[in-house]
Amino acid sequence: MTTVIKIEGDSPYSIPHVDHIAAIAHGENVDLTMYVALPGHTDLEPIYVQLSVPAADALLVELSRAIAETAKHRSGR
Repeated sequence: MTTVIKIEGDSPYSIPHVDHIAAIAHGENVDLTMYVALPGHTDLEPIYVQLSVPAADALLVELSRAIAETAKHRSGR
């Protein structure tokens, strides 16, 4: 059963805290699942996003860059 998510207001849209994520191959795409803490929910709610391989690869590059930048700031360099 799928749930409709209604996004209101102007972008960019903010998703509350993401606790953990998972990614699996699904045919010619990558399925990304984010487990999100939503207001009014006691359990983490999964949000599924289907990515093309180029989009998944671009996400990997962006995440790697952001992680390296965050690590640099934490070490005080």
